[in-house]
Amino acid sequence: MMKGKLAKAIWACFGAVIVIALGFAVNLYIIGEPADGAQLCCRTSLEGESLKLQVDSVESAVVLRGWRFKRDGNTLWISARKVLVSPLFPEGTFATTIDLDGVETVSLGGQVIFEKKP
Repeated sequence: MMKGKLAKAIWACFGAVIVIALGFAVNLYIIGEPADGAQLCCRTSLEGESLKLQVDSVESAVVLRGWRFKRDGNTLWISARKVLVSPLFPEGTFATTIDLDGVETVSLGGQVIFEKKP
């Protein structure tokens, strides 16, 4: 009788360890954390009323994902999350073209990367 309870306790502890490890893995490889401007390397070029933007992570083995664009008045706020490289997210470079119609300021990760000259 005692061996059965001990085996159940061991399996319960093993299950708890597996669940905790999976939680950490999901956080590191899928959810990630917000990337700030200091962790990003961006290149911009202005072509008429469009801004070409290419963004890479400064850190190695980090992928940027979950891009969000939010416009507030004349400012476009861009944010991303950083996760570790994995088979789910093997590429970390992001490139896009932004239409600047009505946009005077573009902010990436909390840092201003573009302002229209008056």
